[in-house]
Parts: sequence; C-alpha cells; structure tokens
Amino acid sequence: MYDADCLEKIGANVKFLRTIRKLRQQDVAQTLGISQTHLSNIEHNNVQVSLKLLVRSANVLGCSLETLLNRKAAAEWAQAHDAEADEQEAGTKSNSMPETAAAETDEQEQYSLEEVRLLLKLLQLRKGR
Repeated sequence: MYDADCLEKIGANVKFLRTIRKLRQQDVAQTLGISQTHLSNIEHNNVQVSLKLLVRSANVLGCSLETLLNRKAAAEWAQAHDAEADEQEAGTKSNSMPETAAAETDEQEQYSLEEVRLLLKLLQLRKGR
C-alpha cells in the first residue's frame, strides 16, 4: 500500500517541477508516453503513480526520485535549476525540452536497484511500528 500523503506530494511536485522547467503539460505527457489527461490527474492527485512512471518522470524532469517525493528537495532543486538557467541564458540559448526530450531521457541518470528499493520503503506504510 502507498501512503496517501506521499501521493499528494508526488502530484504537487511533478506540477511544480514541470512549471519550473517551463514545460507544457502536453509535451511532458507525450514524452512520458501517457495522455495529457493522465498527467493532469497525477498532478491533481486523482490517480496513483506506478514506480515505472515515477522513474520516467524523474528522468524527463531531470531530477532524482527523492525530489519527486520531498517538497523540500523539490524546492532546493528548483533553486539550483534557476541558477543553472541563469548561467545558460547569459551564455548561449539552449534548445527547448520538448524537441530533445527523447534524447535527453536516454542520457539521464539511471536509478540503481538499491535506489528503487529505498523508494519502495519510503512509500510503504509502516504497520505496527
């Protein structure tokens, strides 16, 4: 079972990080291989998110799984991303995410089995402890 509070954080963090990256919902959904409606439902906490989709989302948004689960980590990531974006803007303009999303996803950090196990432990409700 999943903790309902964690689900709310995931949806809010996906929307927050997508907004920080200045990505359209439609473009992110297409890159993830889901419908825009499904992404909207995730962002509004109307559906549960599979582990596979969490990993793909982290790769597309360019963040860690912890960032998707933790609001504080998401805020810290956003600050770092803003600083990085300012540096890029001062230099050369970069291509937009939607056009290069498939290539960038392949180059993103891959998560180890141990990181996935840790994620599952974070999501599980503790019973009787």
